[in-house]
Amino acid sequence: MSSPYRFTLKHRAGPKSMCHNCDRPKCFVRYIDTDTGELLPYIYGRCDHEVSCGYHLNPYRADTNGISYAKQIYFNEKPQHDFPPPRPKIRPLAVTPAVVDFPTQLYLASLRGYGRNALAILLRRNFGFGVANDLMRRFNLGTSSRWPGACIFWLIDQQDRVRAGQIVLLDATGHTVKDPHRRTTWVHTALTNNYKLKGQPVPGWLADYNAQEQKSNCLFGLPQLASAPASQLVALVESPKTAMIATVYIPEFVWMATTSKSYLTLDRLMPLKGRQVVLFPDAGAYAHWQAKAAEFRELGFDMEVSEALENRVTEQQRKADIDIADVFLSAWPGYPWSWELKPPTPETFTEL
Repeated sequence: MSSPYRFTLKHRAGPKSMCHNCDRPKCFVRYIDTDTGELLPYIYGRCDHEVSCGYHLNPYRADTNGISYAKQIYFNEKPQHDFPPPRPKIRPLAVTPAVVDFPTQLYLASLRGYGRNALAILLRRNFGFGVANDLMRRFNLGTSSRWPGACIFWLIDQQDRVRAGQIVLLDATGHTVKDPHRRTTWVHTALTNNYKLKGQPVPGWLADYNAQEQKSNCLFGLPQLASAPASQLVALVESPKTAMIATVYIPEFVWMATTSKSYLTLDRLMPLKGRQVVLFPDAGAYAHWQAKAAEFRELGFDMEVSEALENRVTEQQRKADIDIADVFLSAWPGYPWSWELKPPTPETFTEL
């Protein structure tokens, strides 16, 4: 039997949203207009966390003027939102756990060995040593011994703390090696496994690092904001490699990366609040990032999603999750070494 109410909670009308009261994802059920099928303004809804949050604003509830949203709609008036908080936002005082980051010496020791780093070789081959070396310094590219040729994408927060390192093995074309399995892992995972294989105890700092809940919750390339004008647009992609390559082609943007399609989250994006942000999703992630961008705009972010890649890819390319770096590199004939004063030799591929 259908509900007698025009405005109801959309329990089965799609995924839940982020609660704007407690900032937790996928817990906020919004009200829907059953006559039009449209969602009501974002303030009308209920949080699943009834005890710790308790937010619930019903469109039939009268505001301070004694008029509800439903009544204003009934009399064809433009709804005016004048509500007191439905419930005080009371949270127990909590001690923010100290962030455990990577030792500086461990991080600095990886900023070399570029002659055996597949991504460094690709960048130098395509753009020349000057541009490539600038990119590696700008993005703090590391080298890993986890697999021959592997690189490290270090995630450094706004306090210059090294929060995590993603290890990736790329082939000569810049794609992640997937044979026999996807060659990606995290530095803390690789270190922990190495100690266990050797039968050695894990160092105290690494044990503390592994025990913390949040490890990699910041964007790749974030330190660039320190010197970027507030008016400069930020471009966000999934792959750190793509952020580095796109910097060469479109230097007007500050390029950053999430390291994963699902890492487009509020905690990672907070440093970008107040800036203009353009998302460049992989071909297979356009719909997902478009939906996420809509949620972030409701939270006050200035964000849009580029359709440049989506409008030009084939269905096969979409299934392959190609990104803008693939498009850039496929159209680039390669760096003409005649531009250099001296042609490179094998000995040239040494550390910076």
